[in-house]
Amino acid sequence: MNPQVWTFRTIDEDAFIERFRPRPNHLDPNASYDFGDGGCLFETYGPELDFVRAQDPRSIWTIVDDDNGQPVIESGMRFVNRLGFLVATNPVEDRVTYLVEWD
Repeated sequence: MNPQVWTFRTIDEDAFIERFRPRPNHLDPNASYDFGDGGCLFETYGPELDFVRAQDPRSIWTIVDDDNGQPVIESGMRFVNRLGFLVATNPVEDRVTYLVEWD
């Protein structure tokens, strides 16, 4: 397999939740982006960012503003236009990038 080749996949919010299982933010009981088990958004600074950085990089997702100013979820740790991070229970496969479409 060519290490330069990446696969890009688009999934919907339900598939994201079912397959990757975003974890609630245990550091902030008032975190937003509740997918059914509590708010999952981790901030981009302080102890929450420290926690995110300590996770498997394949389990990190970023909520970013797209070109139209709409939030989207992308696998991986992004920095440009980031709103916050999600940490999933199940990691993304090697050399695969996901984009989550909102319902």
